[in-house]
Amino acid sequence: MARRSLVHDYFQAGIVAVILALFVRTYLVQAFQIPSPSMERTIRVGDHVLVNKFVYGVTATLAGRELLPFSKVERGDVIVFKYPNGPEKDYVKRVIGKPGDTVKIEHGIVSIKGPSDTDFAELKENYALHMEPPMGPDPDNLNNFGPKEILPDSYFVMGDNRDDSRDSREWGLVPRDYIRGKVLLVYWSFDPPPPPPADSPPPGPLQAFWRSAVASFSRTRWDRTFLVIH
Repeated sequence: MARRSLVHDYFQAGIVAVILALFVRTYLVQAFQIPSPSMERTIRVGDHVLVNKFVYGVTATLAGRELLPFSKVERGDVIVFKYPNGPEKDYVKRVIGKPGDTVKIEHGIVSIKGPSDTDFAELKENYALHMEPPMGPDPDNLNNFGPKEILPDSYFVMGDNRDDSRDSREWGLVPRDYIRGKVLLVYWSFDPPPPPPADSPPPGPLQAFWRSAVASFSRTRWDRTFLVIH
């Protein structure tokens, strides 16, 4: 039998690597970049996160969901989901209300009444941040809301940065089938540089490449590398 060439071996290994990468991205883990401050301090602009797409069984068949030990979406989970008003966009928020809950917000304090509860109970939120931005949504509307009952197979989500987050308080609930997965950790965090002055000339290709290479190291937030998200 003729010996296979080295090129053939590398080509075959490359095909296998691509197939494995597609499988992992489709069914197990996917990377996302965070472009907005709606989840500050938990997740910052410039964070690159890994999302577990397998944990809720969102990529499994109906039979697989019945047989395999998938987790339920729980209150407090940080999730990535398709934006209900534009499913081509991905959003990241925290689950606040589950199916059957009733959510109420008064002066920024979130209270929950479960399906079997007789009264509301304040939700303890050490992750929430109230820092009104100059151009953000109306804080009075955001900090006073409801009561709203959560429909079956739907979730009420909010950003941790409460005064700078457009979420279920504005555009409604997230259907179960729109959830992509649960945020696991920050695998890389990059502090975006300030924009250059408007009158500065554009850099040449080599200069732009060098600036990008230097910034990738010098502006990396090393303390956030492999930070687990809760």
